[in-house]
Amino acid sequence: RSICCVAIAALPARLLSQGVTIQSSVDVHLQGALGAIASMAARMTGNSMHNTPTTTYVSGHKLRTENGNTATIIDADAGRITSIDNKQKTYSSMTFDEMAAMMKKMQESAQESRRQAKEPAASRDPNAPKGEMNMKYKVETDRPGQHENIAGYDAERMFVTITMQGEAKPDNGSAQDVGSLVLLLDEWISKDAPQMKAMAEFQRAYAKKAGQAFKAQTQGLQAMFSADPRMKGGLEAVGKEMAKMHGTPLRSIMYFSLVPPGAQFDRQLALNDASAADAQAKSTHDEKPKGGGGFGGMFGRLKAAAAEASKMGENNKASGPPKQGTLATVTDEVLSIRSGAIPSDMFEPPAGYREVTERAPPSI
Repeated sequence: RSICCVAIAALPARLLSQGVTIQSSVDVHLQGALGAIASMAARMTGNSMHNTPTTTYVSGHKLRTENGNTATIIDADAGRITSIDNKQKTYSSMTFDEMAAMMKKMQESAQESRRQAKEPAASRDPNAPKGEMNMKYKVETDRPGQHENIAGYDAERMFVTITMQGEAKPDNGSAQDVGSLVLLLDEWISKDAPQMKAMAEFQRAYAKKAGQAFKAQTQGLQAMFSADPRMKGGLEAVGKEMAKMHGTPLRSIMYFSLVPPGAQFDRQLALNDASAADAQAKSTHDEKPKGGGGFGGMFGRLKAAAAEASKMGENNKASGPPKQGTLATVTDEVLSIRSGAIPSDMFEPPAGYREVTERAPPSI
């Protein structure tokens, strides 16, 4: 035992720090033909959209997230984000200030595109229809009182429904409802999960450092929210309700749904659609693709996806007016949480990896 203690003390290269390691799984479902094509593309590149394992390490003011062949490290104190490609054995690093400058250029480019889009339609096409499109935002929250044990910890369920209703108003006619896009957030929040304190400490340091670098972008977002009181009021309502739920999400499910004009969003229908799609995906996940492998197999799957899209269109025509439909669901669920020492070199680029120049803001 004494020899082991001496050996450990003699290893300065791999320092240990207390932290939390979180194992989770991310699952993405795109419905219909789009989902079939996306799944096929993911398999061709060696990736998967379903049950993708993710590991998050949090220690002090540092965070590392691993997903497939990539990893992202955020050092809040240094104000730096590092992206790692384990397949290519490369990494890129960018400071918060450098990322803010890059995002500013992208923001200016987007503003110029919007300015050009707002030019009178007649100046671009004399025969183009004239009018405008308005969006109405509505946010609702619901705590049904349901509890579930997730990863060994009690979690309470909370729904947040964000409805974006479109309204077209031609110059020579009255306003018309063109339907709604609804984002449903199904959150299961725990008050006693161990990563709650660790994440809160990291986020505090991150917000302080990033707030200085992204001050201009933050002010721009605030101005945008203030310009639309419906969005501003809706986001404030969500913020107040979420603030009551002190804790951290152990399961988050996002549902993207389209609701036809004149119809109201049905939450249970969205939940049922997602359950049916999940069951279908599980039943076909291990099936061998029809048409063989290689290019022939790829062509066969594309043809099958196109046939499915055509069939769905025919069914919609035969079944009468359009109905609410779920476009996609994204599930992020914590599987396990472990408190303990984390090697400090987990928050550094791996030895032997080559540094490359980042040309776009990293995904965080």
